[in-house]
Amino acid sequence: MDGLLTACSFYIAYYIRNIFFGSLYGHLSPFTRYTWIVLMAAIIIPIVMTVFKSYEKMLEDKYRLLITRIILSIFTSVIGISAILFLSGDKSLSRLFLGIFGCTEVIVILLERTVLRVLIYFYAKNSVHKRNILIIGCDKVGKLYYERIKEQKHLDINIIGFLALNELQKAADDNKNIIGTIDELGTIAKQHNVMEVIVALSATEYGHLKDVISLCDREGLRVSILPAYYELLKVNMRVENMLGIPIINVRDVPLDSVGNRVLKRTFDIIVSLLAIILLSPVYIIVGLGVKLTSPGPILFKQERVGAGNKPFMMLKFRSMCVQKEEEEKTKWTTPNDARVTRFGAFIRRTSLDELPQFFNVLKGDMSIIGPRPERPYWVEKFKEEVPEYMLRHYIKTGITGWAQVNGLRGDTSIEERINCDNFYIRNWSIWMDIKIVFMTIMETLIKKNAY
Repeated sequence: MDGLLTACSFYIAYYIRNIFFGSLYGHLSPFTRYTWIVLMAAIIIPIVMTVFKSYEKMLEDKYRLLITRIILSIFTSVIGISAILFLSGDKSLSRLFLGIFGCTEVIVILLERTVLRVLIYFYAKNSVHKRNILIIGCDKVGKLYYERIKEQKHLDINIIGFLALNELQKAADDNKNIIGTIDELGTIAKQHNVMEVIVALSATEYGHLKDVISLCDREGLRVSILPAYYELLKVNMRVENMLGIPIINVRDVPLDSVGNRVLKRTFDIIVSLLAIILLSPVYIIVGLGVKLTSPGPILFKQERVGAGNKPFMMLKFRSMCVQKEEEEKTKWTTPNDARVTRFGAFIRRTSLDELPQFFNVLKGDMSIIGPRPERPYWVEKFKEEVPEYMLRHYIKTGITGWAQVNGLRGDTSIEERINCDNFYIRNWSIWMDIKIVFMTIMETLIKKNAY
């Protein structure tokens, strides 16, 4: 549908450009002249929307998030199409036309999404064709599943109730939705036209699992299993098939995908190159400032721990007096730290001391966005004290990150910083990286906790 609507948007933009701006800027060539561009746009835009997760959770997401993803996807697509036209030497379409096309595409796609959401909600609310489901077992995960399903009115699922393993369990449980025991499965399934069951047994009841599945197979019912250890399974879990044996990956993150890693690396290279080129005068000025205001090298190299727990040498403009090696490895920076030079205090407050890390990004040791890298001494200390601390090393460390733009830099709560870092790792998207870049610029202007 998006591909077809893209072609329609192009057609609408073509006539808007000719009717309202034709006399001013000249009329466009016949529409058939642009057939290859229309086909290209109809392919590129859905692909970019997939990258920006515009097709995921279309019903669950808030409408504001839906709008943001669509606008960002189309804006990025139009830039990409413009670049292709420029490289191909085709100058038949102006920036004005592409701007009109982008605005038209946003409106058309948003109307499509709105209509789809309304139709799906209406159908789900009024449909008599919902799937009737029974939950076998009275474990807490089954009850949680029941509550979540009841909250989502747009789902085509109707939970008939729970079946206990036996009469004793039925009598002992205060769940009012228990409508029988597993011995009555066949009768209840026929009575309520049930075609699927959800097995929600506790860990101590897993000995009954084989018999329960066999009984469901005998009745011709589809079976899904809710694991009792669901608290240990993260939102991003993935089930893999290894030589016919299913393996649950409980720490699957978006950047495990090769495509996502390529996208993030491309973003890193482009942004770091632009930063180095545009800020080259600043590099020279800051370097001279460091050299002229205190004895010692211009750059400060320090061992930090990166992705996969591998150490690397992180670069910074030196902002402190030259220290003893042992002190430099273990001592934390504090407010009014005597080791910080006067010029060093300025470049720390403005984050200019971090600029050499763009070379770390180009080299591949770091990323533009990610958890801030820590010294080996503190990594060894924190991994024993802070739950899930080492998860931050699943990905490359960054110049800035989700924790930093939320005010968690310097001597702040390590637990809160780790929560932010792990949230970023689990929810990464290229849109989130772009958002953090802009938030970092704003946060730098109103710096807190920087010393």
